[in-house]
Amino acid sequence: MSELLSHKDFYQIPLRRDEPVNADMVKDCYATFACRHKFCREVCPVYQVERNEAYIPYGFNTAILAVSRGLAELDELDRTFTYCLECGGCELRCPTTLFAGDFYRRTTTTADLVRKVRRDLLAQGIQPAGWAAVQETISEHQRYFEGPRADLVRWAADLDLPRVARNMLFVDYFNAFQTTEVPRLAARILKAAGVDCGILDQPAITTGELLDSDLDATLRHARLNIAALQEAGAQTVVVLNPHEYVYFVREYPQYLGELPFQVVFITDFLAQLLEAGKLQFTHPVRRKLTYHDPCTLNKQAGIWESPRRLIQAIPGVEFADEDPVTQWSYCCGNGVASFRKLHPDVAHQIGLRRLRGAAEQADTLVLGCPHCKDQFAAVKARSGMDVELTHILELVALGMGLGAR
Repeated sequence: MSELLSHKDFYQIPLRRDEPVNADMVKDCYATFACRHKFCREVCPVYQVERNEAYIPYGFNTAILAVSRGLAELDELDRTFTYCLECGGCELRCPTTLFAGDFYRRTTTTADLVRKVRRDLLAQGIQPAGWAAVQETISEHQRYFEGPRADLVRWAADLDLPRVARNMLFVDYFNAFQTTEVPRLAARILKAAGVDCGILDQPAITTGELLDSDLDATLRHARLNIAALQEAGAQTVVVLNPHEYVYFVREYPQYLGELPFQVVFITDFLAQLLEAGKLQFTHPVRRKLTYHDPCTLNKQAGIWESPRRLIQAIPGVEFADEDPVTQWSYCCGNGVASFRKLHPDVAHQIGLRRLRGAAEQADTLVLGCPHCKDQFAAVKARSGMDVELTHILELVALGMGLGAR
């Protein structure tokens, strides 16, 4: 656990009405409160729209300090703590992380803090406005989990994928039910590259909305997924959704310890196949492209090279790249969990800003996250922006001559 700089045991001590704030949390909050640089401001897509310092780490930590000193009530935090995308950009830019993390073994952990406070408020019946929409997503995923197993793998009905394999493709509910073309393309690409991969009969819930509201339930489902993958003989688990990838490599080890298999994001896996000569691009794709780095992949997992290697290897592509560090201040507007449901108008403005920037560079925006594609499609429909959206697996399939099925 020592290498997990983000882990803070005192986050497990809940904030409660009429109880003092834990002393370790107060001290941790002071580390951000004492900062006068506020590097976390302009990198935050929410601040770029709202211009409100209450919605940056400085504001979040100051609010908790105010409660600890009796200057504010816990109930007053419900609105403030909804204005976070959980994207991780501020964590990267914070001087506490940049200059003190390695030495003092303590970094800024805005996403964990926001989730903790949301869960503590909900546990005491303090629900922010709009939370019913978040709860509906949780309930919907619970219905998926409790429903017929066949529904969870209906997307793969004609693909003849085994249930036991060394390489297991983990498909979350969003991909399985709302963006079925993504897992289908992944399976077809891997088959064409000569890679056998299996899928789970009954994957458990992995949605960020549940992580925002109930850590115990999240970890129960995590254990089910880990056990099922281990039972299926998984040595490598290939994850398609950047959100789920971060849960596997960042959240689960933090609470459950080391996983019994390797976890790889799909673009990293495909880049390895490309380097080994097993993935070959034979069909030109004549488009001018730029790439949007998903927040969880770029800011939280440090994966930005493999998508670019894949794009640049496809013949015919004109690639207008924008570096991943610049994209620390970008987001599609969906957020990692609840944000878009709680603040749809702010989410639209964040997405519109990014879409306008992409349209100035290229005719097609390549995406590595199904949530990004869903969000940008909604922004495009509302704004009338003239830019094509394509998932990176669609692009890979075209370059391999697989077409769309």
